[in-house]
Amino acid sequence: MVTAAQRRSAFKALHVKGKAFLMPNPFDIGSARILDGMRFDALATSSAGFAWARGVRDAEGLIGRDDALAHAADIISVTSLPVNGDLENGFGDSPEDVVETIKGAIEVGLAGCSIEDYSQDPKIPFYPLDLAVERIKAASAYVKENAPEFVLTARSEGPVKSEHELEQTIKRLNAFKDAGADCVYAPMLKDKTKITKVLETVDAPLNILAGRPNFHLTRKELGDLGVARISIGAGLARLAYGAFTAAAEDMKDGGSFGCFDRDPSAEMPVDFEDFMKAKP
Repeated sequence: MVTAAQRRSAFKALHVKGKAFLMPNPFDIGSARILDGMRFDALATSSAGFAWARGVRDAEGLIGRDDALAHAADIISVTSLPVNGDLENGFGDSPEDVVETIKGAIEVGLAGCSIEDYSQDPKIPFYPLDLAVERIKAASAYVKENAPEFVLTARSEGPVKSEHELEQTIKRLNAFKDAGADCVYAPMLKDKTKITKVLETVDAPLNILAGRPNFHLTRKELGDLGVARISIGAGLARLAYGAFTAAAEDMKDGGSFGCFDRDPSAEMPVDFEDFMKAKP
């Protein structure tokens, strides 16, 4: 049996500049078992993937802390790999709320988690920098005292289209690093030049989100740039639910069943069942 401490230690050791280890995001127990069988370095939950599996929208406060942590515990239970938690904004605005979420993350056995600066308030979508930093500082202090190898990732959710926006993102990432974040993450980054600039100006392991349309950098290219970690976010869930919806529309609107000609499981290898077994 792999202990939570062993998972945390293994996960932290992966965060090396240029390693670009790949961390896909299952959205339920079945998808977690499949990815576990493929032996990735680590897995991560996806707030959007889990929300869709529950039939609700993401990032609208419809998934609570207890729901997200119970989902994380389910994923952890079927893999020996380290699991990172997508814990949105920490399920509350205050530093104390974030600490409560970090406490729960450690208790369920997560090897790390991400906390974002997106407030879920449409009037003020991003926390002011001072508050965003205090939230990460409080989380980091709790981690250092209770589980030092737990990887705390701080996310800056803002746009990066303009040079000004990129500079603001860099400012936030550096502030989060100084506040004690072990890894930084700006989901809007996808341009090679901008990724390079962040890597040159932020001295912390960087996570890049690759699971989205029109992302054309390879894992090798990201590693050569100096990226430490690659996540897929809701990408796998989006593909799965997209294929499901397209097939259902074919049946309902067209009255035909050719959609199942696209079903890869018809040619599934004989060891597919092994992918579905929980690894002790």
